Amino acid sequence: MTRSEIESALAAAVDTESRVGIRWWPGAEMAPVAIRRWSSFARRHPNAKHPTTEDRVLDLANGLQDHFVPGTLNTPLSEWRHLAGILARVLKREM
Repeated sequence: MTRSEIESALAAAVDTESRVGIRWWPGAEMAPVAIRRWSSFARRHPNAKHPTTEDRVLDLANGLQDHFVPGTLNTPLSEWRHLAGILARVLKREM
């Protein structure tokens, strides 16, 4: 699957979640950030020999929160983790 197709799948997942839950930023804005964060996990955690999916989901949630609402805690981390879990399922399937 191409990066463009992965971004489209992620954007659709964000936009779908926005219709039923918290209103997130447009999926097209969040998708490239999610791919970049997911792809760079090993660089940020060089000592993680066997990271779990939960480790990666938490890292993704933190990265999305830091990118979109730096320095503020408007949305609880649990909501970011929920969204990151949805995006992780897409990323694991497509990458």
